[in-house]
Amino acid sequence: MWQDRLMYVVTIDQRGSRDADDLVPGLLEALAEIPCAAAFERTAGDEVQGLLTEPAAVRRALLVALRGGQWHCGVGAGEVDDDSYASGTRAGRGPAYLAARDAVEAAKGLSSSVAVRVPAAATSEAAAWAADCEAVWGLTAPLVLDRTEAQWRVVDAVDRSPTQAAAAHELDITPASVTGALRLSRIREERAAYPALDRLLAGAHTASTGATGATR
Repeated sequence: MWQDRLMYVVTIDQRGSRDADDLVPGLLEALAEIPCAAAFERTAGDEVQGLLTEPAAVRRALLVALRGGQWHCGVGAGEVDDDSYASGTRAGRGPAYLAARDAVEAAKGLSSSVAVRVPAAATSEAAAWAADCEAVWGLTAPLVLDRTEAQWRVVDAVDRSPTQAAAAHELDITPASVTGALRLSRIREERAAYPALDRLLAGAHTASTGATGATR
């Protein structure tokens, strides 16, 4: 029996893990606040996987991984065996898991390091939704990957401060410097894409499960 509700499998694999330190513990800590149906956990080697129910949560997880700059990310949108993941993500089964495996392998060949897939048996409409979502990630991910540490410090300060002036005071820089760093970071352009990313991912799932309501 397949569970007919929004369900996404996110598989994240470390780049060049054979020649690098194990970054999985740090990633799992960073992902701990993401709401999940089954929490992110190490599945094999330097790979983690989580089961999520909301497009916005998927987006947040991908942004966490992209900020680290060391991960390939695959999203599978589809149905999941509703009894399989009670003991954890690794035990999960279903078309969405297979789609996520295809996606993370595809992500290794993309400069954005993000791929979105639906099950092989899904309709061409579902595949089109997933392709559109992946295309928008292809434009959004570089904004995250190319952001400098100095720009991140400004973005983070502005996010936690009541005003840009307060952020400038915290960082001991001028308000004009804050404005300039935000412009160069392109954080506004990134965040403007969030509604489209969420809508397209929801559409991929809806179309892949044959439910009604996906409107292009």
